Amino acid sequence: MTGLVLELQSDVLKESVSILSLLRKARALSVKLNVTTIDQWLEHEMNGYPRGVSIPEYRHVLGKVICRDPYRGWIPLEIRNPELLENLSQRMLHQPVSALCQFTESKEGDSLLLQFPPKMAAQIMKGCGCEPGLEIALNLINGVISTVRNKILDFALELEKQGIHGEGMTFTNEEKMAANNISYSINIENMTGSQLQQGTTGSTQTYTKSADLDGISAFVEKLLPAIGELSNSTNRDQLQSDLETIRSLLKAPTPKTGMIRECLRSVKTVLEGTTGNLAATYLPLLPALLSSIPS
Repeated sequence: MTGLVLELQSDVLKESVSILSLLRKARALSVKLNVTTIDQWLEHEMNGYPRGVSIPEYRHVLGKVICRDPYRGWIPLEIRNPELLENLSQRMLHQPVSALCQFTESKEGDSLLLQFPPKMAAQIMKGCGCEPGLEIALNLINGVISTVRNKILDFALELEKQGIHGEGMTFTNEEKMAANNISYSINIENMTGSQLQQGTTGSTQTYTKSADLDGISAFVEKLLPAIGELSNSTNRDQLQSDLETIRSLLKAPTPKTGMIRECLRSVKTVLEGTTGNLAATYLPLLPALLSSIPS
């Protein structure tokens, strides 16, 4: 009887086997062997990445910002601010991988139109006067699906490398012990908040999350000189106070991330109450920075 590990390897190589079936089989493997770190990744790929969970780098895609002209239909939206254009062109795909597959299977063309969040769309519409959208090439979506498929194969190959095969749907006690004592690295790239190690016998799996202090510092240094664009002095003073507090906290040997988080939330609240380029440029950066800070 073929073991579950070799069966998974064989299925990955068959394009006829759906990515969702592969994820389910890999999830069964991870649960039976108690490989908790990869189990979390598999769950997110199956069910989507909820708010507050960092999204892997391979799910970050670049699209083309477009708008609906009442006479010409969807046309490119001209944005002269390079930083604003870069921010608006980026999208993190949080949907389950099965939904990504549906995107590629249901479209007749070679691109997908995604909507902006309501608040962001409203801010963009104030500047251009028409409904905005983000056009994503379908080959980028297919690339995400292919990456997930490859990582499942990496997981199955790593199990075999460590002598874990299984018989049917069962594993020996020795195989379970080997799985518990070995950490796996399936190279989930820049998946902030995840540490999947490739260890040696006797090592343990760990999960750590550290704040993106460099990213927060860069955000502060870019936003501080720009707050003069705000006409409301109350908002301007509040932003300056929050940003200078964060700058001061970051200088400490061990920055107090809880206080940094509260200041960033205050910055987010202020920006959400404003309009114009400042909010459109910097609001999209805050969710990732906030989610990087451990609660």
